[in-house]
Amino acid sequence: MTDRLAALLAESPAISRASHLQPPTLPVLEAFTTLLPDGGLRPGSSVQIGGVGATSIALALCAKATQDSWTAIVGLPSIGLRAANELGVDLDHIVVVGEQTVDVFAAVIDAFDVVLACPPPQRKAPRINARVRERDAVLIVLGTLAENDLTIVGSAPQWHGIGNGHGHLAARTLHVTATGRRAAARPREVTIWLPDENGEIRVAQQATVRRLRA
Repeated sequence: MTDRLAALLAESPAISRASHLQPPTLPVLEAFTTLLPDGGLRPGSSVQIGGVGATSIALALCAKATQDSWTAIVGLPSIGLRAANELGVDLDHIVVVGEQTVDVFAAVIDAFDVVLACPPPQRKAPRINARVRERDAVLIVLGTLAENDLTIVGSAPQWHGIGNGHGHLAARTLHVTATGRRAAARPREVTIWLPDENGEIRVAQQATVRRLRA
């Protein structure tokens, strides 16, 4: 662990793992429950997120968990905390870590329930995934993560709010697909508002949530 990260954790005595107090999964917004084989984020699992709107999907995916669980954001300087808060992330349970070494990954996986991060070095991915399983953390990676448990991809964005040459972009729908290993082997898909005109994240009206053929 780096000296800076060690100091950060030492200065934050309120940080404590909540996973041992949680049910078998960490909660997610209702719009995501049908995408996840366990209906929530399963401790000890890794999630890879890509495609259109990947950052928004990742923040929205972990938003509800941050109400009770500490989350580390690692190596993602482009993430805006204001935007994260607008998607439902509780900033009181967020710690931002700029460094992204293997030691940093190990330290935050040990200390936090949820880790939202850039891709770790590919050759170190098996070691990091093993630690995630050992420590019952949830690792959400923006980009490619070898041997992940679940892959979520956004596509087909459609913005709403402009009509007849006037108005402004007020809402967006995204088509989101999830597939993975074991219980997640059969792909699932849903179209969601991310966000709707009121800033909420929900399943799009008229959309059907269905299982796809593997």
